[in-house]
Amino acid sequence: MALHRHIELRRFALLGATGNTGRQILKRLLQSMIPGLEINIYVRSRSKLEGLLPSISSDGRATIFEGSLKDGSLIRNCLSGATTIICTIGENENIPGVTILRDCAGAIINSLSTLRASAPTLMVWTPPRLLLLSSATWNPRFAADRPALLHWMIRNAFARPYSDLVQAQEMLLDVPELEPATGCVISADFAYTAVSYEDLAEGFVELATLPEYEKITAIGVSSARAENALLYVPFVLGKVIRGLLFQFVPGYWRAEYAISRRLAGIGGKSKMG
Repeated sequence: MALHRHIELRRFALLGATGNTGRQILKRLLQSMIPGLEINIYVRSRSKLEGLLPSISSDGRATIFEGSLKDGSLIRNCLSGATTIICTIGENENIPGVTILRDCAGAIINSLSTLRASAPTLMVWTPPRLLLLSSATWNPRFAADRPALLHWMIRNAFARPYSDLVQAQEMLLDVPELEPATGCVISADFAYTAVSYEDLAEGFVELATLPEYEKITAIGVSSARAENALLYVPFVLGKVIRGLLFQFVPGYWRAEYAISRRLAGIGGKSKMG
């Protein structure tokens, strides 16, 4: 008599799979040997995702949900049955009017509220775990070891996307439909100033799949090399200075964007010629 081993399905919902962090997380999940793996992937552009990962459409473990965060049924279907939600959506540019994370938080909250209300009467609702790409800058414990001037510079260089992030976190922490958690070197006590996309993705996958991290609510993920902060000074300082110009010089971001578009247009014409 043949014995069939029952494999418990593990369904992840990944929001933001075309960004640098989300793409690396998706690659690592698909490369893993997790039994019963299923991944629901939300993207605004399916063609962009397929361009980055050509094999994704033929991978039976992945289901792609393309559309707007304002499409309630789309987001509900993406989150349905997920035991873990990984959200890497966000904005890196310090530009006015950033609301993408608040929009995402609202979509998650509304979808889970509907899913909970529509669950069968005798079924015990089990809230999914949320892994949210956050920032050590807004965790007092993680930021405590930073020099005060550097901390001020970073907070102001990314003030607008940070404001969006903080408000989104407050929205998510205020609802009962989630078991919250935020997020190589993984630590609940510290976070270095820098982390590469690859190391961050590795940390996310470990947090999502290893049981020892299930009950920790705030975890710092860093690159091991970032223990030597000088290795990342040129990159970090460049990003910070640019963000400060966006924050304190009126119209700078518009001028930079206009120049970038102009140069991109000139480059395109040269290649065609």
